[in-house]
Amino acid sequence: MAAPSAVRRLLLATGFLVLVQAGVGLVINLYGLFPTHHRGSRAEAHRVRAYESFAWAVGHGTLALAVHTALGLTLVLLSILTAVRAVLLRRRAVACWTVLGTLLVIGAAVFGGSFLASGKTLDSLLMALFALSAELCFHLAVDLLPSGRHGPVATLR
Repeated sequence: MAAPSAVRRLLLATGFLVLVQAGVGLVINLYGLFPTHHRGSRAEAHRVRAYESFAWAVGHGTLALAVHTALGLTLVLLSILTAVRAVLLRRRAVACWTVLGTLLVIGAAVFGGSFLASGKTLDSLLMALFALSAELCFHLAVDLLPSGRHGPVATLR
């Protein structure tokens, strides 16, 4: 069984990474740090070709885009690990919020790949909304964990 303190650290790290990822994504979106035409930007079946966009972004995109993509893939793996640890903790509410947050992170990654492939602003919006919703889920899961404190601190007289 996982320790609540370890799950808390994982949730905090995952939530922090979501915020960093969203910040980098905002910079990329605001300053247009990616070309609209690249190897993965075919109009047909753009969701199927999203993997080509991911590979292109890491290998040939701008530095900001490569960091954003690599961070996103790392975030997917970290959130899956966090969800597994939360489920092993056997606290139903913590596990549910963490698994939902993980699904939202995966959804954000899918919409990110779709945005790279299609350039549709709706995909970018959904990517951001899914990511920020995931942050909320991870925050709620942290709040449901026991604090780890052993009572009030004694005051000196």
